[in-house]
Amino acid sequence: MQQCLIHDNSLRFSRATYGVLTLIAILIHNQWLVLAVSFLIILGALSIKLNIPYQFHALVIKKMLHDKSGPISKDQGEINFVAGMTGALLFVGFLFLYFGKFVNLAWIYILVVDFLIFLACFVGFCVATLMYVFLKKIFNK
Repeated sequence: MQQCLIHDNSLRFSRATYGVLTLIAILIHNQWLVLAVSFLIILGALSIKLNIPYQFHALVIKKMLHDKSGPISKDQGEINFVAGMTGALLFVGFLFLYFGKFVNLAWIYILVVDFLIFLACFVGFCVATLMYVFLKKIFNK
């Protein structure tokens, strides 16, 4: 259970960015944008330093807005699990689109995943975090 320091506003900004990009992909029916977003999210799951929107917000926007809020301590495994799960779910949606199986259902599925991204961003309720907590309790026994 390694702890790391996370800027909560920057994390919300990165989730909002991924949510907006996914929504744009849905509206213009662009499967390649879904792939790009899933790739960016998975890249951010490997390390927070590779999360491009997070780093942009933490290094540029926070300084422009003179945001003095400090980082909070979070479980590194939770952050990585949430990003990995989100990226994997979007990648599964891309695979359905790419192979032409259940295309309309795939777009609905991606829309639901996008709704969950926005839910985590704006409300602070993340289903993947709940899954992480439950799995962690199960495997710690």
